[in-house]
Amino acid sequence: MILRFYCKLSDGSEKIFTNSLGFTFVKEAFTPYTTLNARISGLNFPEDIQEIKLYIDGRYVHHGIVDTYRLSRSNGVDKLTISARGYTALLTENQLPPALYTDMTFNRLFDEYFQLPNITHENNSETSYIYVNKGTPMWDGAANLCWKLKGTYPYIRGTNKVMMSMPDDAVTRTYLPESYMDCGTEVNTRFMVSHYNMADIDGNYNIFSAQSQEAIDRNIIRHRHFELDKRFLYEPSSACDYRIMMAERNYKRRYITVVGYNGEDINDILNCEGYENQRIKGVRISGSGKGIFTKISF
Repeated sequence: MILRFYCKLSDGSEKIFTNSLGFTFVKEAFTPYTTLNARISGLNFPEDIQEIKLYIDGRYVHHGIVDTYRLSRSNGVDKLTISARGYTALLTENQLPPALYTDMTFNRLFDEYFQLPNITHENNSETSYIYVNKGTPMWDGAANLCWKLKGTYPYIRGTNKVMMSMPDDAVTRTYLPESYMDCGTEVNTRFMVSHYNMADIDGNYNIFSAQSQEAIDRNIIRHRHFELDKRFLYEPSSACDYRIMMAERNYKRRYITVVGYNGEDINDILNCEGYENQRIKGVRISGSGKGIFTKISF
């Protein structure tokens, strides 16, 4: 497979590098941005790179801000180590002014407040309200709005596109057992909470509550109490349900690993042995001298 790293320099020019010593790209349904870590060798690397794009066999996989950049030179050969996050990471680093926003839409949230570079979003004009506390980042506002409108969590599809609905262009992908490098199950219960209890406007508890049967069945008993969450003033009972959903997101997943990369993306539909019509929730592409492999989680 052909790798191309497009590196934008501080003067605005762009250079292309193809000699990868190893890379890892990760996209998760519950992470607001993609990540790329890569090592590249070559000649005459620039002293500074501001952003990086990754193409695999012509597929546009990643475009992000360079977080860390290390350049070393030995025996006339440059080696570059780079770490980058997709531009949607900026949604976690820009804060909305504290207020109650009525008639909020996905379009308004992304189009009216900050002009963030290289980020697109689903075209959606459904309305609800969000309450923004001091220090709340844009992504939390998007998550709150998505929960109210869809009962789900926003995710990144394509390159830096924020989505709240299931994609109209989802691809159905079928994998036969002989195509797997490996397969398995992963479980992480560290963040599960069994009981949430929210106070009412007068500070009284045991009024609004929710429990996780999954956590209780596992004998994971963790009680959490919190003050009235103004983000849910019109539907206070859903404040606890929202926290249960967040605590259980991604706690259990199955995966297969296949050779190469075929454009798999979040919320594409996967069929494999024993499972049909599963939504893909994680894509991890790794490359080394042994080849390129994609771990697909659902």
